[in-house]
Amino acid sequence: MYTVLNFKYRYAFFGFLLIASLSCSRTKFAALNTDPDAVLTIDPATELTPGELNIHSSDFEVFYDFVRDIKPWTQTYVIQVGNLATFTTSGGNINNRWGIFYGGVGYNLADVLHIIDNMPAAKNAQYQYMRAITTIPLIYYAFYTSDANGSIPYTQAFKARYTSPPLFTPLYQTQEILFDTLDAQLKAAVAVLESSPSVNQISPGAQDIYFSGDPVHWIKAANSLRLKIAMRLMKQNPAKTTAIANEVINEQTGLIASIADDWILYSSTLGQGGNSNPINQGNYSGEFNHVNFMWKTMDPRIRIFYQKSGISTQDIFDSAQAQGAIPPTVVWDGQPYRGQYASPAASTDPSKAYYFQTLTFSYMGAKQSINLPSVIQAGLTTYILNKPNGGKNMFPVITYADVCLMRAELAARNLTSDPIPAATLYNSGVTASLQNYDTWGFNTFLPDYTPLQPSEITNYLAQPGVTYDPVNAIEQICDQEYLNYYVNANEAWALIKRTGYPSATGVIMPSEDVSAYPAMPRRYAANFPSLGDLNYTNEVNAIDSMALDLNYGAPTDMTGRVWWDSPNP
Repeated sequence: MYTVLNFKYRYAFFGFLLIASLSCSRTKFAALNTDPDAVLTIDPATELTPGELNIHSSDFEVFYDFVRDIKPWTQTYVIQVGNLATFTTSGGNINNRWGIFYGGVGYNLADVLHIIDNMPAAKNAQYQYMRAITTIPLIYYAFYTSDANGSIPYTQAFKARYTSPPLFTPLYQTQEILFDTLDAQLKAAVAVLESSPSVNQISPGAQDIYFSGDPVHWIKAANSLRLKIAMRLMKQNPAKTTAIANEVINEQTGLIASIADDWILYSSTLGQGGNSNPINQGNYSGEFNHVNFMWKTMDPRIRIFYQKSGISTQDIFDSAQAQGAIPPTVVWDGQPYRGQYASPAASTDPSKAYYFQTLTFSYMGAKQSINLPSVIQAGLTTYILNKPNGGKNMFPVITYADVCLMRAELAARNLTSDPIPAATLYNSGVTASLQNYDTWGFNTFLPDYTPLQPSEITNYLAQPGVTYDPVNAIEQICDQEYLNYYVNANEAWALIKRTGYPSATGVIMPSEDVSAYPAMPRRYAANFPSLGDLNYTNEVNAIDSMALDLNYGAPTDMTGRVWWDSPNP
Protein backbone atom coordinates (compact mmCIF):
# COMPACT_ATOMS: atom_id res chain seq x y z
CA MET A 1 0.00 0.00 0.00
CA TYR A 2 1.03 3.59 -0.36
CA THR A 3 2.18 5.18 2.83
CA VAL A 4 -0.77 7.36 3.87
CA LEU A 5 0.39 10.74 5.11
CA ASN A 6 -1.71 13.16 7.13
CA PHE A 7 -1.65 16.61 5.63
CA LYS A 8 -2.12 19.74 7.63
CA TYR A 9 -2.30 21.85 4.51
CA ARG A 10 -4.18 21.12 1.32
CA TYR A 11 -1.35 22.09 -0.96
CA ALA A 12 0.82 19.26 0.37
CA PHE A 13 -1.15 16.98 -1.95
CA PHE A 14 0.82 18.12 -4.98
CA GLY A 15 4.13 17.27 -3.41
CA PHE A 16 2.67 13.86 -2.66
CA LEU A 17 1.73 13.42 -6.30
CA LEU A 18 5.36 13.81 -7.26
CA ILE A 19 6.62 11.52 -4.51
CA ALA A 20 3.95 8.90 -5.14
CA SER A 21 4.66 8.72 -8.86
CA LEU A 22 8.44 8.51 -8.38
CA SER A 23 8.58 6.17 -5.40
CA CYS A 24 5.85 3.66 -4.73
CA SER A 25 5.98 1.60 -1.55
CA ARG A 26 3.42 -1.02 -2.55
CA THR A 27 5.11 -4.40 -2.96
CA LYS A 28 2.69 -5.36 -5.71
CA PHE A 29 3.72 -2.31 -7.66
CA ALA A 30 7.47 -2.51 -7.01
CA ALA A 31 8.24 -2.33 -10.71
CA LEU A 32 5.99 0.64 -11.31
CA ASN A 33 8.68 3.27 -10.94
CA THR A 34 10.44 2.08 -14.06
CA ASP A 35 7.47 0.50 -15.83
CA PRO A 36 4.09 2.12 -15.11
CA ASP A 37 2.34 -0.41 -17.33
CA ALA A 38 3.37 -3.18 -14.94
CA VAL A 39 0.08 -2.36 -13.24
CA LEU A 40 -1.66 -4.10 -16.12
CA THR A 41 -0.56 -7.48 -14.79
CA ILE A 42 -2.33 -6.98 -11.46
CA ASP A 43 -5.78 -8.42 -10.79
CA PRO A 44 -7.85 -5.21 -10.51
CA ALA A 45 -9.88 -6.61 -7.61
CA THR A 46 -6.75 -6.63 -5.45
CA GLU A 47 -6.67 -2.84 -5.73
CA LEU A 48 -10.39 -2.49 -5.05
CA THR A 49 -10.00 -3.89 -1.53
CA PRO A 50 -7.42 -1.38 -0.20
CA GLY A 51 -9.29 1.45 -1.91
CA GLU A 52 -12.47 0.60 -0.04
CA LEU A 53 -10.66 -0.16 3.22
CA ASN A 54 -8.84 3.18 3.16
CA ILE A 55 -12.21 4.94 3.37
CA HIS A 56 -12.55 3.70 6.95
CA SER A 57 -9.05 2.94 8.19
CA SER A 58 -7.77 6.31 9.43
CA ASP A 59 -7.98 6.57 13.19
CA PHE A 60 -6.34 10.00 12.84
CA GLU A 61 -9.55 11.17 11.17
CA VAL A 62 -11.63 9.69 13.99
CA PHE A 63 -9.45 11.37 16.60
CA TYR A 64 -8.85 14.82 15.11
CA ASP A 65 -11.83 15.40 12.83
CA PHE A 66 -14.69 13.58 14.51
CA VAL A 67 -14.12 13.22 18.24
CA ARG A 68 -12.14 16.36 18.94
CA ASP A 69 -13.89 18.76 16.56
CA ILE A 70 -17.04 17.89 14.61
CA LYS A 71 -18.90 16.01 17.36
CA PRO A 72 -18.42 18.80 19.94
CA TRP A 73 -19.28 21.46 17.33
CA THR A 74 -22.58 19.71 16.60
CA GLN A 75 -23.33 19.05 20.30
CA THR A 76 -23.21 15.33 19.61
CA TYR A 77 -20.55 15.14 22.31
CA VAL A 78 -20.16 17.50 25.27
CA ILE A 79 -17.20 17.23 27.63
CA GLN A 80 -18.53 15.53 30.75
CA VAL A 81 -17.26 18.27 33.08
CA GLY A 82 -18.37 21.05 30.72
CA ASN A 83 -17.22 22.66 27.50
CA LEU A 84 -14.46 25.24 27.35
CA ALA A 85 -15.23 28.59 25.75
CA THR A 86 -13.16 27.48 22.74
CA PHE A 87 -15.16 24.32 22.05
CA THR A 88 -16.32 25.54 18.62
CA THR A 89 -12.78 26.17 17.41
CA SER A 90 -10.55 23.58 15.79
CA GLY A 91 -7.77 21.80 17.60
CA GLY A 92 -5.73 21.45 14.39
CA ASN A 93 -4.61 18.43 12.36
CA ILE A 94 -8.09 18.42 10.86
CA ASN A 95 -9.18 17.64 7.28
CA ASN A 96 -7.62 14.21 7.16
CA ARG A 97 -10.01 13.24 4.38
CA TRP A 98 -7.97 15.30 1.89
CA GLY A 99 -4.85 13.22 2.46
CA ILE A 100 -6.84 9.99 2.61
CA PHE A 101 -8.39 10.68 -0.79
CA TYR A 102 -5.28 11.86 -2.60
CA GLY A 103 -2.89 9.56 -0.78
CA GLY A 104 -4.88 6.34 -0.73
CA VAL A 105 -8.53 5.90 -1.71
CA GLY A 106 -8.30 7.75 -5.00
CA TYR A 107 -5.07 6.14 -6.15
CA ASN A 108 -6.20 2.60 -5.34
CA LEU A 109 -9.52 2.95 -7.11
CA ALA A 110 -8.01 4.84 -10.06
CA ASP A 111 -5.59 1.89 -10.43
CA VAL A 112 -8.56 -0.44 -10.85
CA LEU A 113 -10.02 1.75 -13.58
CA HIS A 114 -6.67 2.06 -15.32
CA ILE A 115 -6.05 -1.69 -15.27
CA ILE A 116 -9.47 -2.41 -16.75
CA ASP A 117 -9.33 0.37 -19.34
CA ASN A 118 -6.01 -0.96 -20.66
CA MET A 119 -7.07 -4.59 -20.99
CA PRO A 120 -7.48 -6.14 -24.44
CA ALA A 121 -11.00 -5.56 -25.74
CA ALA A 122 -12.24 -9.10 -25.13
CA LYS A 123 -11.00 -9.13 -21.54
CA ASN A 124 -12.11 -5.56 -20.91
CA ALA A 125 -15.68 -6.54 -21.79
CA GLN A 126 -15.69 -9.02 -18.89
CA TYR A 127 -14.84 -6.32 -16.35
CA GLN A 128 -17.45 -3.66 -17.08
CA TYR A 129 -19.49 -4.45 -13.96
CA MET A 130 -16.37 -4.31 -11.82
CA ARG A 131 -15.41 -1.00 -13.40
CA ALA A 132 -18.84 0.47 -12.68
CA ILE A 133 -18.75 -0.83 -9.11
CA THR A 134 -15.33 0.76 -8.53
CA THR A 135 -16.52 4.19 -9.60
CA ILE A 136 -19.18 4.28 -6.87
CA PRO A 137 -16.91 4.36 -3.78
CA LEU A 138 -14.55 6.65 -5.74
CA ILE A 139 -17.43 9.06 -6.35
CA TYR A 140 -18.52 8.80 -2.75
CA TYR A 141 -15.12 9.77 -1.43
CA ALA A 142 -14.74 12.61 -3.94
CA PHE A 143 -18.10 13.93 -2.73
CA TYR A 144 -17.04 13.46 0.89
CA THR A 145 -13.75 15.28 0.30
CA SER A 146 -15.39 18.18 -1.51
CA ASP A 147 -18.24 18.37 1.01
CA ALA A 148 -16.23 20.44 3.50
CA ASN A 149 -13.50 21.70 1.14
CA GLY A 150 -15.32 23.01 -1.92
CA SER A 151 -13.39 22.87 -5.19
CA ILE A 152 -11.12 19.85 -5.62
CA PRO A 153 -9.14 18.15 -8.42
CA TYR A 154 -11.13 15.20 -9.68
CA THR A 155 -11.32 14.39 -13.38
CA GLN A 156 -7.59 15.08 -13.86
CA ALA A 157 -6.47 13.71 -10.49
CA PHE A 158 -4.53 10.43 -10.03
CA LYS A 159 -3.10 10.52 -13.55
CA ALA A 160 0.55 11.39 -12.92
CA ARG A 161 1.68 7.77 -13.02
CA TYR A 162 -0.07 7.06 -16.29
CA THR A 163 0.61 10.20 -18.32
CA SER A 164 3.66 11.28 -20.26
CA PRO A 165 4.75 13.81 -19.27
CA PRO A 166 3.27 13.15 -15.81
CA LEU A 167 0.20 15.27 -15.07
CA PHE A 168 1.25 17.09 -11.91
CA THR A 169 -1.08 20.06 -12.49
CA PRO A 170 -4.66 18.74 -12.36
CA LEU A 171 -7.35 21.33 -12.75
CA TYR A 172 -9.77 21.93 -9.90
CA GLN A 173 -13.49 21.56 -10.41
CA THR A 174 -15.90 23.87 -8.67
CA GLN A 175 -18.30 22.12 -6.34
CA GLU A 176 -21.23 22.97 -8.62
CA ILE A 177 -19.57 21.33 -11.62
CA LEU A 178 -18.20 18.48 -9.53
CA PHE A 179 -21.60 17.52 -8.13
CA ASP A 180 -23.05 17.48 -11.66
CA THR A 181 -20.15 15.32 -12.77
CA LEU A 182 -20.55 12.87 -9.89
CA ASP A 183 -24.29 12.57 -10.45
CA ALA A 184 -23.78 11.85 -14.15
CA GLN A 185 -21.13 9.23 -13.36
CA LEU A 186 -23.38 7.51 -10.82
CA LYS A 187 -26.19 7.43 -13.33
CA ALA A 188 -23.83 5.93 -15.91
CA ALA A 189 -22.63 3.29 -13.43
CA VAL A 190 -26.22 2.27 -12.73
CA ALA A 191 -26.90 1.98 -16.46
CA VAL A 192 -23.95 -0.38 -16.85
CA LEU A 193 -24.95 -2.52 -13.87
CA GLU A 194 -28.53 -2.75 -15.13
CA SER A 195 -27.39 -3.78 -18.61
CA SER A 196 -27.15 -7.35 -19.86
CA PRO A 197 -23.63 -7.78 -21.26
CA SER A 198 -23.07 -10.35 -23.97
CA VAL A 199 -20.16 -11.83 -22.02
CA ASN A 200 -20.02 -13.14 -18.47
CA GLN A 201 -18.85 -10.57 -15.96
CA ILE A 202 -15.96 -11.28 -13.61
CA SER A 203 -16.96 -10.41 -10.06
CA PRO A 204 -14.57 -9.07 -7.42
CA GLY A 205 -16.29 -11.40 -4.95
CA ALA A 206 -15.09 -11.01 -1.38
CA GLN A 207 -12.50 -8.46 -2.49
CA ASP A 208 -15.39 -6.01 -2.58
CA ILE A 209 -15.70 -5.53 1.17
CA TYR A 210 -19.22 -4.06 1.01
CA PHE A 211 -21.39 -6.18 -1.28
CA SER A 212 -19.08 -8.91 -2.66
CA GLY A 213 -19.65 -7.57 -6.15
CA ASP A 214 -23.46 -7.88 -6.09
CA PRO A 215 -24.61 -5.48 -8.83
CA VAL A 216 -28.14 -5.04 -7.41
CA HIS A 217 -26.83 -3.82 -4.07
CA TRP A 218 -24.42 -1.48 -5.82
CA ILE A 219 -27.20 -0.05 -7.99
CA LYS A 220 -29.20 0.74 -4.86
CA ALA A 221 -26.12 2.25 -3.22
CA ALA A 222 -25.42 4.42 -6.27
CA ASN A 223 -29.00 5.66 -6.47
CA SER A 224 -28.98 6.41 -2.74
CA LEU A 225 -25.73 8.35 -3.11
CA ARG A 226 -27.35 10.36 -5.89
CA LEU A 227 -30.15 11.17 -3.43
CA LYS A 228 -27.67 12.25 -0.76
CA ILE A 229 -25.81 14.53 -3.16
CA ALA A 230 -29.15 15.95 -4.33
CA MET A 231 -30.00 16.87 -0.72
CA ARG A 232 -26.89 19.08 -0.65
CA LEU A 233 -28.28 21.07 -3.59
CA MET A 234 -31.34 22.22 -1.66
CA LYS A 235 -30.10 25.74 -0.98
CA GLN A 236 -28.58 26.38 -4.39
CA ASN A 237 -30.89 24.53 -6.73
CA PRO A 238 -34.00 22.94 -5.18
CA ALA A 239 -35.38 22.24 -8.65
CA LYS A 240 -32.40 19.98 -9.33
CA THR A 241 -32.86 18.34 -5.94
CA THR A 242 -36.41 17.54 -6.98
CA ALA A 243 -35.45 16.27 -10.42
CA ILE A 244 -32.74 13.91 -9.15
CA ALA A 245 -34.80 12.71 -6.19
CA ASN A 246 -37.84 11.92 -8.29
CA GLU A 247 -35.64 10.11 -10.79
CA VAL A 248 -33.98 7.82 -8.25
CA ILE A 249 -37.22 7.20 -6.34
CA ASN A 250 -38.75 5.90 -9.56
CA GLU A 251 -35.61 4.26 -10.94
CA GLN A 252 -35.88 0.67 -12.18
CA THR A 253 -33.93 -1.01 -9.35
CA GLY A 254 -34.47 1.81 -6.91
CA LEU A 255 -32.88 2.91 -3.67
CA ILE A 256 -31.68 1.09 -0.59
CA ALA A 257 -34.98 -0.50 0.44
CA SER A 258 -34.24 -2.44 3.60
CA ILE A 259 -31.60 -2.87 6.28
CA ALA A 260 -30.31 -5.81 4.25
CA ASP A 261 -29.37 -3.28 1.55
CA ASP A 262 -27.40 -1.01 3.90
CA TRP A 263 -24.11 0.30 2.52
CA ILE A 264 -22.06 -0.50 5.60
CA LEU A 265 -18.83 -2.23 6.53
CA TYR A 266 -18.60 -4.51 9.54
CA SER A 267 -15.02 -5.17 10.60
CA SER A 268 -13.28 -6.93 13.45
CA THR A 269 -9.93 -5.35 12.54
CA LEU A 270 -10.55 -1.70 11.65
CA GLY A 271 -11.10 0.84 14.39
CA GLN A 272 -8.82 -0.76 16.95
CA GLY A 273 -6.07 1.87 16.94
CA GLY A 274 -5.60 4.02 20.01
CA ASN A 275 -6.77 7.10 18.13
CA SER A 276 -10.09 5.40 17.40
CA ASN A 277 -10.90 5.37 21.11
CA PRO A 278 -13.02 8.46 21.90
CA ILE A 279 -12.20 8.37 25.61
CA ASN A 280 -8.56 9.10 24.74
CA GLN A 281 -9.80 12.68 24.43
CA GLY A 282 -11.41 12.49 27.87
CA ASN A 283 -14.89 11.58 28.99
CA TYR A 284 -17.73 12.86 26.85
CA SER A 285 -21.43 13.07 27.55
CA GLY A 286 -24.42 13.99 25.39
CA GLU A 287 -26.05 17.42 25.23
CA PHE A 288 -28.47 18.09 28.11
CA ASN A 289 -31.63 18.70 26.04
CA HIS A 290 -30.95 15.88 23.60
CA VAL A 291 -30.50 13.30 26.36
CA ASN A 292 -33.61 14.57 28.17
CA PHE A 293 -35.64 14.26 24.95
CA MET A 294 -34.45 10.71 24.42
CA TRP A 295 -35.32 9.77 27.99
CA LYS A 296 -38.74 11.40 28.00
CA THR A 297 -39.68 9.77 24.71
CA MET A 298 -38.40 6.34 25.81
CA ASP A 299 -35.91 6.22 22.93
CA PRO A 300 -34.29 2.74 23.01
CA ARG A 301 -31.12 4.20 21.48
CA ILE A 302 -30.34 6.03 24.72
CA ARG A 303 -28.82 2.90 26.25
CA ILE A 304 -26.74 2.38 23.11
CA PHE A 305 -25.48 5.98 23.05
CA TYR A 306 -24.80 6.50 26.78
CA GLN A 307 -23.88 4.75 29.97
CA LYS A 308 -26.11 5.35 32.97
CA SER A 309 -25.22 8.23 35.24
CA GLY A 310 -23.29 7.44 38.39
CA ILE A 311 -26.44 8.57 40.20
CA SER A 312 -28.96 6.31 38.52
CA THR A 313 -31.25 5.27 41.39
CA GLN A 314 -33.13 7.13 44.09
CA ASP A 315 -31.20 5.58 46.95
CA ILE A 316 -27.87 6.78 45.50
CA PHE A 317 -29.45 10.18 44.88
CA ASP A 318 -30.80 10.36 48.42
CA SER A 319 -27.40 9.47 49.89
CA ALA A 320 -25.65 12.12 47.79
CA GLN A 321 -28.23 14.75 48.65
CA ALA A 322 -28.22 13.93 52.37
CA GLN A 323 -24.45 14.49 52.40
CA GLY A 324 -24.65 17.81 50.58
CA ALA A 325 -23.37 16.69 47.19
CA ILE A 326 -26.67 17.62 45.51
CA PRO A 327 -28.62 20.76 46.44
CA PRO A 328 -31.66 20.20 48.71
CA THR A 329 -33.94 21.90 46.17
CA VAL A 330 -33.33 19.20 43.55
CA VAL A 331 -36.00 16.48 43.34
CA TRP A 332 -35.29 12.94 42.14
CA ASP A 333 -37.10 12.44 38.85
CA GLY A 334 -36.22 8.81 38.12
CA GLN A 335 -33.97 9.63 35.16
CA PRO A 336 -30.86 7.38 34.98
CA TYR A 337 -29.30 9.11 31.94
CA ARG A 338 -28.09 12.72 32.10
CA GLY A 339 -26.65 15.03 29.50
CA GLN A 340 -24.32 17.95 30.08
CA TYR A 341 -24.95 21.60 29.30
CA ALA A 342 -23.18 22.57 26.08
CA SER A 343 -22.83 26.25 26.95
CA PRO A 344 -19.68 26.98 28.96
CA ALA A 345 -21.66 29.73 30.74
CA ALA A 346 -23.83 27.12 32.42
CA SER A 347 -20.95 26.24 34.73
CA THR A 348 -21.19 29.71 36.31
CA ASP A 349 -24.85 29.20 37.26
CA PRO A 350 -24.90 28.19 40.97
CA SER A 351 -28.08 26.16 40.49
CA LYS A 352 -26.28 23.96 37.95
CA ALA A 353 -22.92 23.72 39.71
CA TYR A 354 -23.42 20.08 40.72
CA TYR A 355 -23.48 19.12 37.02
CA PHE A 356 -19.90 20.32 36.65
CA GLN A 357 -18.40 19.07 39.89
CA THR A 358 -17.15 15.68 40.98
CA LEU A 359 -19.64 14.67 43.66
CA THR A 360 -18.04 13.02 46.67
CA PHE A 361 -20.10 11.14 49.23
CA SER A 362 -20.45 7.72 50.82
CA TYR A 363 -22.90 5.09 49.66
CA MET A 364 -23.37 1.81 51.51
CA GLY A 365 -20.11 2.42 53.34
CA ALA A 366 -18.06 3.05 50.19
CA LYS A 367 -16.63 6.42 49.20
CA GLN A 368 -18.00 7.70 45.88
CA SER A 369 -16.50 10.19 43.43
CA ILE A 370 -19.11 10.66 40.71
CA ASN A 371 -19.84 13.05 37.86
CA LEU A 372 -23.57 13.34 37.26
CA PRO A 373 -23.64 13.49 33.42
CA SER A 374 -23.65 10.15 31.64
CA VAL A 375 -20.57 9.08 29.71
CA ILE A 376 -20.90 8.05 26.07
CA GLN A 377 -20.72 4.37 25.19
CA ALA A 378 -17.23 4.64 23.73
CA GLY A 379 -17.35 0.94 22.85
CA LEU A 380 -20.10 1.63 20.31
CA THR A 381 -17.41 2.74 17.86
CA THR A 382 -14.47 0.83 19.35
CA TYR A 383 -15.64 -2.67 20.24
CA ILE A 384 -12.34 -3.78 21.81
CA LEU A 385 -13.15 -1.53 24.77
CA ASN A 386 -15.94 -4.01 25.53
CA LYS A 387 -14.51 -7.34 24.45
CA PRO A 388 -11.04 -7.87 22.99
CA ASN A 389 -12.14 -10.67 20.67
CA GLY A 390 -15.20 -11.59 18.68
CA GLY A 391 -16.88 -8.23 18.19
CA LYS A 392 -17.29 -6.03 15.13
CA ASN A 393 -17.07 -2.30 14.54
CA MET A 394 -19.48 -0.80 12.04
CA PHE A 395 -18.80 1.86 9.42
CA PRO A 396 -22.08 3.02 7.87
CA VAL A 397 -21.94 4.91 4.58
CA ILE A 398 -25.64 5.08 3.63
CA THR A 399 -28.33 3.07 5.39
CA TYR A 400 -32.00 2.34 4.83
CA ALA A 401 -32.77 4.63 7.77
CA ASP A 402 -30.84 7.44 6.05
CA VAL A 403 -32.75 6.95 2.81
CA CYS A 404 -36.20 6.83 4.44
CA LEU A 405 -35.58 9.98 6.45
CA MET A 406 -34.17 11.83 3.43
CA ARG A 407 -37.23 10.86 1.42
CA ALA A 408 -39.51 11.86 4.30
CA GLU A 409 -37.89 15.28 4.53
CA LEU A 410 -38.17 15.87 0.79
CA ALA A 411 -41.82 14.79 0.79
CA ALA A 412 -42.61 17.01 3.80
CA ARG A 413 -41.00 19.94 1.98
CA ASN A 414 -43.14 19.16 -1.10
CA LEU A 415 -39.96 18.73 -3.16
CA THR A 416 -40.85 15.27 -4.47
CA SER A 417 -43.80 13.34 -5.80
CA ASP A 418 -42.90 10.33 -3.69
CA PRO A 419 -45.57 7.62 -3.89
CA ILE A 420 -45.00 6.82 -0.20
CA PRO A 421 -46.39 9.40 2.26
CA ALA A 422 -43.93 11.37 4.38
CA ALA A 423 -45.38 9.94 7.60
CA THR A 424 -44.83 6.36 6.42
CA LEU A 425 -41.28 7.11 5.31
CA TYR A 426 -40.59 8.82 8.63
CA ASN A 427 -41.86 5.89 10.67
CA SER A 428 -39.87 3.45 8.54
CA GLY A 429 -36.72 5.53 8.93
CA VAL A 430 -37.03 5.83 12.70
CA THR A 431 -37.76 2.12 13.01
CA ALA A 432 -34.75 1.21 10.89
CA SER A 433 -32.54 3.50 12.95
CA LEU A 434 -33.63 1.84 16.20
CA GLN A 435 -32.98 -1.57 14.66
CA ASN A 436 -29.57 -0.56 13.36
CA TYR A 437 -28.36 0.73 16.70
CA ASP A 438 -29.67 -2.39 18.37
CA THR A 439 -27.63 -4.49 15.93
CA TRP A 440 -24.58 -2.32 16.48
CA GLY A 441 -24.90 -2.57 20.25
CA PHE A 442 -25.06 -6.35 19.93
CA ASN A 443 -22.12 -6.57 17.52
CA THR A 444 -19.88 -4.43 19.73
CA PHE A 445 -20.81 -6.28 22.92
CA LEU A 446 -21.83 -3.08 24.69
CA PRO A 447 -21.93 -3.47 28.47
CA ASP A 448 -25.43 -4.24 29.75
CA TYR A 449 -26.71 -4.52 26.18
CA THR A 450 -30.45 -5.24 26.21
CA PRO A 451 -32.08 -6.47 22.97
CA LEU A 452 -34.59 -4.17 21.33
CA GLN A 453 -38.18 -5.34 21.75
CA PRO A 454 -40.89 -4.72 19.11
CA SER A 455 -43.03 -3.05 21.79
CA GLU A 456 -40.29 -0.48 22.32
CA ILE A 457 -40.53 0.61 18.70
CA THR A 458 -44.32 0.90 18.94
CA ASN A 459 -44.13 2.84 22.20
CA TYR A 460 -41.46 5.19 20.88
CA LEU A 461 -43.39 6.07 17.73
CA ALA A 462 -46.40 6.90 19.93
CA GLN A 463 -44.58 9.44 22.09
CA PRO A 464 -45.32 13.20 21.90
CA GLY A 465 -42.59 14.77 19.83
CA VAL A 466 -42.00 11.50 18.00
CA THR A 467 -45.45 10.73 16.60
CA TYR A 468 -45.51 12.27 13.13
CA ASP A 469 -46.99 15.77 13.27
CA PRO A 470 -47.55 17.52 9.91
CA VAL A 471 -47.31 20.93 11.62
CA ASN A 472 -43.76 20.29 12.89
CA ALA A 473 -42.84 17.57 10.42
CA ILE A 474 -39.68 19.11 8.99
CA GLU A 475 -38.15 19.80 12.40
CA GLN A 476 -39.24 16.37 13.61
CA ILE A 477 -37.69 14.59 10.65
CA CYS A 478 -34.46 16.58 10.89
CA ASP A 479 -34.15 15.86 14.62
CA GLN A 480 -34.53 12.16 13.89
CA GLU A 481 -31.95 12.42 11.12
CA TYR A 482 -29.60 13.96 13.68
CA LEU A 483 -30.13 11.14 16.18
CA ASN A 484 -29.70 8.61 13.40
CA TYR A 485 -26.35 10.21 12.48
CA TYR A 486 -24.95 9.82 16.00
CA VAL A 487 -22.07 7.71 14.68
CA ASN A 488 -21.78 9.58 11.37
CA ALA A 489 -20.17 12.88 12.32
CA ASN A 490 -19.94 14.39 8.84
CA GLU A 491 -23.63 13.84 8.13
CA ALA A 492 -24.73 15.31 11.48
CA TRP A 493 -22.57 18.36 10.68
CA ALA A 494 -23.96 18.62 7.15
CA LEU A 495 -27.54 18.29 8.43
CA ILE A 496 -27.15 21.26 10.77
CA LYS A 497 -25.56 23.33 8.00
CA ARG A 498 -28.24 22.31 5.52
CA THR A 499 -31.35 22.64 7.71
CA GLY A 500 -30.46 24.47 10.93
CA TYR A 501 -31.80 21.54 13.00
CA PRO A 502 -31.51 20.68 15.79
CA SER A 503 -31.98 24.35 16.64
CA ALA A 504 -31.73 26.36 19.85
CA THR A 505 -35.19 27.70 18.98
CA GLY A 506 -36.64 24.30 18.13
CA VAL A 507 -39.84 23.05 19.72
CA ILE A 508 -39.13 19.31 19.43
CA MET A 509 -35.56 18.60 20.55
CA PRO A 510 -33.76 21.93 20.95
CA SER A 511 -30.01 22.25 21.06
CA GLU A 512 -28.46 24.62 23.53
CA ASP A 513 -27.97 28.28 22.62
CA VAL A 514 -24.23 28.81 22.28
CA SER A 515 -24.46 31.96 20.17
CA ALA A 516 -22.32 33.86 22.69
CA TYR A 517 -19.34 31.76 21.61
CA PRO A 518 -17.46 31.50 18.31
CA ALA A 519 -19.72 30.23 15.54
CA MET A 520 -19.67 26.58 14.52
CA PRO A 521 -17.16 25.94 11.71
CA ARG A 522 -18.85 25.07 8.43
CA ARG A 523 -15.90 24.02 6.26
CA TYR A 524 -12.18 23.34 6.36
CA ALA A 525 -9.57 26.04 5.93
CA ALA A 526 -7.97 26.64 2.54
CA ASN A 527 -4.30 27.57 2.75
CA PHE A 528 -2.48 29.23 -0.11
CA PRO A 529 0.37 27.12 -1.51
CA SER A 530 4.01 28.09 -1.56
CA LEU A 531 5.42 29.48 -4.79
CA GLY A 532 7.37 26.30 -5.40
CA ASP A 533 4.34 24.02 -5.52
CA LEU A 534 3.86 22.36 -8.88
CA ASN A 535 0.16 23.15 -9.05
CA TYR A 536 0.44 26.64 -7.59
CA THR A 537 -1.61 28.39 -10.26
CA ASN A 538 -4.57 25.99 -10.20
CA GLU A 539 -4.61 25.92 -6.41
CA VAL A 540 -4.62 29.71 -6.11
CA ASN A 541 -7.23 30.07 -8.84
CA ALA A 542 -9.51 27.59 -7.06
CA ILE A 543 -9.29 29.48 -3.76
CA ASP A 544 -9.74 32.86 -5.44
CA SER A 545 -12.75 31.54 -7.33
CA MET A 546 -14.42 30.22 -4.16
CA ALA A 547 -13.70 33.52 -2.39
CA LEU A 548 -15.78 35.39 -4.99
CA ASP A 549 -18.78 34.15 -3.01
CA LEU A 550 -18.94 36.52 -0.02
CA ASN A 551 -20.34 33.68 2.10
CA TYR A 552 -17.07 31.81 1.64
CA GLY A 553 -15.22 34.36 3.74
CA ALA A 554 -11.46 34.51 4.13
CA PRO A 555 -9.80 31.29 2.92
CA THR A 556 -8.69 30.31 6.43
CA ASP A 557 -12.02 31.23 8.05
CA MET A 558 -13.67 27.92 8.86
CA THR A 559 -17.00 29.61 9.59
CA GLY A 560 -17.26 30.48 5.89
CA ARG A 561 -19.38 28.40 3.55
CA VAL A 562 -18.68 26.21 0.55
CA TRP A 563 -20.94 26.48 -2.48
CA TRP A 564 -23.65 23.99 -1.47
CA ASP A 565 -23.95 25.58 1.99
CA SER A 566 -24.14 29.14 0.65
CA PRO A 567 -27.67 30.57 0.34
CA ASN A 568 -28.56 31.22 -3.27
CA PRO A 569 -28.96 35.02 -3.57
